[in-house]
Amino acid sequence: MTVKNIIYLSDVAADDGPRIGNKALRLAQLLQAGFPVAPGFCISVTAAAQWRSALHEEVLAAYRALGSGTVAVRSSALDEDGVSASYAGVYSSILGVDGEAALLVAIEHCLAAWHTPAARHYRKAQGAAEAFSLAILIQKLVPAIAAGVAYTCDPLAPNRHRVLINAVWGLAEPLASGRVAADSFQLSRHGKLLGRTVVAKTTELGPCGESPVSPERVLVPCLSPRQAAAVTRLALRAEAFFGTPQDVEFAVTPEEVWVVQSRPVVALRKTETNPLDALICSERQRLVRKFARLRRQGILHGHELVLSNGNVGELLPTPSAMSFGLFRRLFAGRHGAIVVGRQRLGYRFDARCVEHLYELVVGQPYFNLEVDAATFNYGIAPPVDHYLARVLAQPELANYPELKLYGEADAQPQAAAFRAQLGAAAENFLQRFACDIEPGLRLAKPEWHTLSPSATVTAITRLISQLRRGPCVEFVIAARLGFYFAGRLRTGLLRWFGDEGEHLCAALLAALPGSLVTRQCLWLETLGDGRLARAEFLAAYGHSADNELELSEPRLSECPDKLDAMLHELHASGRHPAADFAQQVARRQAAEQSLETRLIALGASPDQRTQLRADLDFAQQLLPLRETIKHHYTVGHGEIRTALLHLARCLGWNAEFIFQLRPDELRRTLREPQHLLLLAQRRNEERELARQALRQRRLPSVIFGSRLHALGQLPELAHGSLWRGAGLSAGQVRGVARVVDADTDGAALLAGQFSGDEILVLRAANLGLAPLFRMVAGLIVEVGGLLAHSACQAREAGIPAVVLPDATRLIADGALLWLDGSSGEVTLASDHPGVTNEFRQERSHAML
Repeated sequence: MTVKNIIYLSDVAADDGPRIGNKALRLAQLLQAGFPVAPGFCISVTAAAQWRSALHEEVLAAYRALGSGTVAVRSSALDEDGVSASYAGVYSSILGVDGEAALLVAIEHCLAAWHTPAARHYRKAQGAAEAFSLAILIQKLVPAIAAGVAYTCDPLAPNRHRVLINAVWGLAEPLASGRVAADSFQLSRHGKLLGRTVVAKTTELGPCGESPVSPERVLVPCLSPRQAAAVTRLALRAEAFFGTPQDVEFAVTPEEVWVVQSRPVVALRKTETNPLDALICSERQRLVRKFARLRRQGILHGHELVLSNGNVGELLPTPSAMSFGLFRRLFAGRHGAIVVGRQRLGYRFDARCVEHLYELVVGQPYFNLEVDAATFNYGIAPPVDHYLARVLAQPELANYPELKLYGEADAQPQAAAFRAQLGAAAENFLQRFACDIEPGLRLAKPEWHTLSPSATVTAITRLISQLRRGPCVEFVIAARLGFYFAGRLRTGLLRWFGDEGEHLCAALLAALPGSLVTRQCLWLETLGDGRLARAEFLAAYGHSADNELELSEPRLSECPDKLDAMLHELHASGRHPAADFAQQVARRQAAEQSLETRLIALGASPDQRTQLRADLDFAQQLLPLRETIKHHYTVGHGEIRTALLHLARCLGWNAEFIFQLRPDELRRTLREPQHLLLLAQRRNEERELARQALRQRRLPSVIFGSRLHALGQLPELAHGSLWRGAGLSAGQVRGVARVVDADTDGAALLAGQFSGDEILVLRAANLGLAPLFRMVAGLIVEVGGLLAHSACQAREAGIPAVVLPDATRLIADGALLWLDGSSGEVTLASDHPGVTNEFRQERSHAML
């Protein structure tokens, strides 16, 4: 029998599933049953596996037979859109493909998606075979005026008989990828509109790309009641046809509602078969209930719920219960460091709301944007709904919003008086730091091994109280002042220099003196040269770890082999941190010296130049002190870890379980040790599920309340050879990607060999990884911002750095990359034979 390379949807047979995959098979079945499905054809799995130029003409002939024009190119894997796994976002869909050359390129991009790290990991998690089993589906593109997704059974409330619809203007890809929020509609199964939520929709995707939505349509519902009812009828027809609740992607034209794809609602399968999906489902329902309650209590008022893992996700990825509990105890709550520190600076807000600032969602930490914005009230209520609308349109603004979002209010007249108030506070802080503040940061270290269990718990409680009242308050003050003046500096530079101002700001805030974290990297070199005693280094930095805020993580003083590995890799990399730092200082000073002249040439007045210089001076002094204070308060974390290990030994527990209790539960271990041990064991299992969710990238960086039903779905990836992120540290370099898994610790990372040509690709980088930056050529993180610790340390190390969401899913380990830290672009180099001597010479000249 002749094997067909091309199979038209109209000709698909019932047994063609193994040749064209679930997505195409289900669409073909709907088309043949009379559903409105765009015509198209499939490249079979066999043909796709042997994709070569000989097949191109056959595909192009089918494209011509379809009428050419604009099409959509999608993956259709054998296991995709099944009952047990949706594979949503794992493979590629490319819309608006027009022309024969563009079609061939789009097909190759979809085929390449099979080999991405994310796809391999997802298949492994699902127990799927690795043998290539991907078909390609090509259909005429429906010119939608609106599009979206309809759930015939609400994933958040399966027992409620209603249909849930989310829709946007134009094509649905921005909604599926999680880049925009959508209007939501709830309808009865008879098509009656029960409720709707309309959000600001500022952009729409059409066949030719994105375009702005006209102002009069931004807040208009993108579906009329009649259209929503038509979508409901179509979705319920699909449910009746397949015999199970459906997740139906649809497209609306003036004449018709079309089915784009239809798959089972995976969240409704028996949860005991997949504990992670059960956990995600329960978290969706918990968040719905919690935030409805907070609105009833008058604590939240915004039209949209926004949770962001910017900053906090970098600090505490998948934290243990003790680490997150300690973090909240220190910084959140009515008496936490955020309330005390910011109110000391003159901010005014209801301290009750800070109880709900941080939220753990499927084991990952987030902050509530509305609550966070409220703590920046300096006498004028922050325009919270404006901020939320901006983030709906540009989710990346929720990453370090105090720098790029909240500063918009500084244009108000009252801001000038508050700037003077914070300037006086900064002067006072800097004057007092050396003689009054820094001595108070040093904590007493008890002889933990001599204490009884009861005395140990008492001493831990006392130490937490000291941290909350002292170092953590000073950290909040230094960070708020540093970020405030850095934000003003950035705004001023952008006003005078345009886009160049972003890079100039980074250059002016690089290689700053006064950071004990920077000193650690420089001391490592002197230790390796024999100019510093090992005991002296460990006395200052023995408390450090890859993530000092994670109490379950061993400290450097506990891992002598790790320090040896760091020294070995620093030597092997050929880098010289002191010389690199001196070069960065020289570049910063050159930028400082030319700034005044350039401002004069642009017509800046003396007052404007003086104010910009004052903002620069404050930012340059305060940002390093933020890192120094964090160094001191993480010494306290090291002490708490030592105390917890001692308590675990006294209780006869495995050490890992003591870290799964919260600080306020420690006293109960003395009365109910067995009950608390069972609780800790259960939390340990949940943390393993949370790590699995992190590895699979099941949680977005920003969670919207209007899209909680999609929590746990993978976003569509922008497969290709060029990705655009945001620059964190200027420079250009070519290097080999070293992709770091979410579970890889620093010791395992250092076990590899560094030649100085690697580009580290990891989810987030805390201060504990800063020494590694002196051993590599570049850095790519998924979470971070211009003033994140990792960004500051990358600039200190003189390496380019970029924040690129989903980087560890997009980039394969060992790929040859071109990294531009100024533009934020990451390019997959076409020549990937490996790293040659010629390349090493080229790299040394490529650094800017």
